[in-house]
Amino acid sequence: MTFEERARALRAGDPDAIAWMFTTFRNDVARCFLRRSPEDQADLVQDVFAIALIRLPTFRGDREAVLRAWLRSIAFHQWHHRWEAERVRARHAGPGLETLMELCPNHPALAAAGPGPERIVAERDLISSLLARLTPGQAWVVRAHLMEGRTTTEIAEAAGVDRERIRGLYKRAIAKLRTDHRARYLLEVA
Repeated sequence: MTFEERARALRAGDPDAIAWMFTTFRNDVARCFLRRSPEDQADLVQDVFAIALIRLPTFRGDREAVLRAWLRSIAFHQWHHRWEAERVRARHAGPGLETLMELCPNHPALAAAGPGPERIVAERDLISSLLARLTPGQAWVVRAHLMEGRTTTEIAEAAGVDRERIRGLYKRAIAKLRTDHRARYLLEVA
């Protein structure tokens, strides 16, 4: 079989042609990663052939040597990407979390992030009961403004009404909520 026929079969995705490419050029590609661990080397070789299979329709070589050079070029780029990623990881690597916890167990950064699930459920129930005291329009405006962080202009545009109407709904809702002592934490945001 000529190389031109093999190349055509490769571009067509013929399994025999792909197996030929892998067995013929596997060692050439693996030589590009000799300084890597065996596991890393095997992963990189697989990556090279996976990329090659995706890019085969763009391959325009007319000799086996051109295919070998093309695969080694892909291998070099994979090696370079892995090398860059390792440098970035090394640059940003800091002490492990276990070390930080041993050195500064009371540091605020190591405190529990946010409330527990039981508090979230209780807050959700409280907010629902507070919003139930409002008209549907007021509840919608308070939810959109305080919980979703939308501006009154955005809310007005979404509703297709004047901004002043939204501001009025919001002010009346907040005034009504201020009469309930349970709404204090909700209004701290306002």
